[in-house]
Amino acid sequence: MGRCLHPLDIYRKSLLWENPRHKKKTVTKSHHRLVIQEGDEIVRSATELYEAGIRFKKSKTRSLKGISFKGGVLTLPPVMVDDATESLFLNLIAFERLHVGAGNEVTSYIFFMDNIIDHAKDVSLLHSQSIIQNAIGSDKAVAKLFNSLSKDITLDPDSALDVVHKQVHNYCTKPWNEWRANLIHTYFRNPWAILSVLAAVLLFALTIIQTIYTVFPQN
Repeated sequence: MGRCLHPLDIYRKSLLWENPRHKKKTVTKSHHRLVIQEGDEIVRSATELYEAGIRFKKSKTRSLKGISFKGGVLTLPPVMVDDATESLFLNLIAFERLHVGAGNEVTSYIFFMDNIIDHAKDVSLLHSQSIIQNAIGSDKAVAKLFNSLSKDITLDPDSALDVVHKQVHNYCTKPWNEWRANLIHTYFRNPWAILSVLAAVLLFALTIIQTIYTVFPQN
């Protein structure tokens, strides 16, 4: 686990430790910044990513560094959210900010999770894939927790998650995936809208059949 500065650093390194059997190949970092600025693209919420065709998978490791994206699958480490989670993460974020050379992995993780968690439905989706284990009650409370943790966060431009960020963004902005997301968002969230689409498709099919019989009448 390497040399630790004090007990908080020991706990931090335990969250980042990866079993060599599950450790993924290091990805080349990009030169773009992963910071929130006006006009920048950020990772969409989990629900929006799902609508764009991205599926979620629980990582084999519990390390917070175990975030990867490949073939339309976003792999995330499982995390237990309980009454102590907020204070622990706040202390770890402060530790990384105040100790030069400590790294920014926990801060990067919180930033990424805040991006994909906007509402209770995002927490529910991640919970269904065993990525978030909720021990504090409502999904809304978990969403609020991650949203509050990321306030005033600034990230190192060389954050390893910047690569994942751009992979996910590039996948979502492909024409087919954007069309799919817009279709689901517009027509398939409301049961009545779904019925309307099905009725329109059925009517269109019947119109084609009627036209065929009109042009080519049976003897």
